[in-house]
Amino acid sequence: MHDIQGLQARIVPFFSRKIRTVLQVDLRSGIAKKISQGIIWTFFSTIVFRSIVFLTAVCVARILKREGFGEFGMVRATVDMFVAFAGFGLGMTTTRFVAECKLTDKARTGRIIKLSSIVSWTVGSVVGLILMSSADVLATRSLNAPGLANDIKYGALAILFYSVNSAQNGTLAGFEAFKSIARINMIAGTVNFPISIVLVWYFGIEGAVIGLATNAVIIAMLGFFEVRKVAAKYNINVNETGALKEYKVLTHFSLPAVLSNMLILPVTWFCNAILVKQPDGFKELGVYNAGLSIMLMVNVVNSMLGQVLMPYAVMNFKTRSRKFEMLNSMMPWAIGILIALPCMFIPEAGDVLFGKSFSGSELRATIMIIMISTIVISHRQGIIRNIAAGSYMWWNMLNNSFWGLIALLVMYLLKDEGAEGRAAAFGIAYVCSTVIFIPFYYRKKICDRDFIASPESIAIWLLVLASFFLLYFRYAENLIVRMGMLAVVLTMILLLFIRYYRKYVIQAQATAILNKQEAHE
Repeated sequence: MHDIQGLQARIVPFFSRKIRTVLQVDLRSGIAKKISQGIIWTFFSTIVFRSIVFLTAVCVARILKREGFGEFGMVRATVDMFVAFAGFGLGMTTTRFVAECKLTDKARTGRIIKLSSIVSWTVGSVVGLILMSSADVLATRSLNAPGLANDIKYGALAILFYSVNSAQNGTLAGFEAFKSIARINMIAGTVNFPISIVLVWYFGIEGAVIGLATNAVIIAMLGFFEVRKVAAKYNINVNETGALKEYKVLTHFSLPAVLSNMLILPVTWFCNAILVKQPDGFKELGVYNAGLSIMLMVNVVNSMLGQVLMPYAVMNFKTRSRKFEMLNSMMPWAIGILIALPCMFIPEAGDVLFGKSFSGSELRATIMIIMISTIVISHRQGIIRNIAAGSYMWWNMLNNSFWGLIALLVMYLLKDEGAEGRAAAFGIAYVCSTVIFIPFYYRKKICDRDFIASPESIAIWLLVLASFFLLYFRYAENLIVRMGMLAVVLTMILLLFIRYYRKYVIQAQATAILNKQEAHE
């Protein structure tokens, strides 16, 4: 840390007075150091862990082939839908309240941790049993695939541990124990990778589902010990008596959070169910899931970033630091653009990754649509954090309701378009629901107006949308031409981000600091 301070001290004199003032303030900022350390650990673990997950998905796709991968995707979507119920919003709840109380009320923190543990084990067990008992009906009536019943039952075993993991990860994030989260993810990913490949090779789809459950068990076991070790450093008893006294935490925060999540995954499941009932439906879903694997990498990176930023977003919602808002809103959007645009311009990467059974114009077009959706979702990440920080969770549920209705409607209308229609359903729904709620974001000050409507932000959107429509409707076969176009577009977007930062963050913050200093003088 001293080396960083020395380097910063040497370069500060080369900047203007305004920028120099901001840099010197940042040098003394404890929160900035905590955020940067959390981001470093989180991103390091994300890169390692999710790279392993992505590699696992590629290997599984090659072993199961196109239809088998589609069937596995449907089983996983079914499990994920029930996980939304089992998680009960405990991850976000424990993050918020542990971060808020760990220094000021240690007894209450212990009660909240114990309450989240009790609820996670209880709800996870109940939801897992419900899925196991309804597996035959879901496979036969909803999916027209009776052979998937046993696979769904194996998936039900994973639900209990997914629920427990949600509470444990939220607790560690509230303690800002991002190094512990990184260690858990890396160990679990490394251990589970060979296990999953062997299981898939010998048992097919059943092996892939058992691999999911194995990964959840490993993470739960590691998280159990990490939570206790970190809590001990704060002199907090995770078995504090009177945990049920904190039930209002569940009714005021967890309930609307879980209702919001419950709207997302069932919509995903029903959209998939509409698709698989069409001719060659599972093959089309396999293509969609292949493209979706790229989006999941972006979403997971931004979710891990959100774990770091969430405790500080709660504090910043009142203080309104423009620099933090830049980090909170612009960084996830930039990450989405940085990963999605290259995939949009060079969708042939999907052919190479997933093999001959997936390759073709349909996969390339599906990837392009999914990538534009990825950028829209990335743009919403900071807004969603501020909604939680401001306790507007019921509004978030309403937003998700609009999104779900639009997605189901578009999916029904485009069901004959296969994987492309499936991708378009979510993309159109995200765009429409975001536009509809912009007045609410403004009125409740959920985000800066400049983030939505500044000339720089609008210019970035125009570049992204123009690239998508040009590539989708006038696809250029020449790879060199597209790579050149990509370089130009990314350079222009980077310059616009820099301009935004200088114009709306550095200058505004420096002016405020200088005015404050002059007032004291």
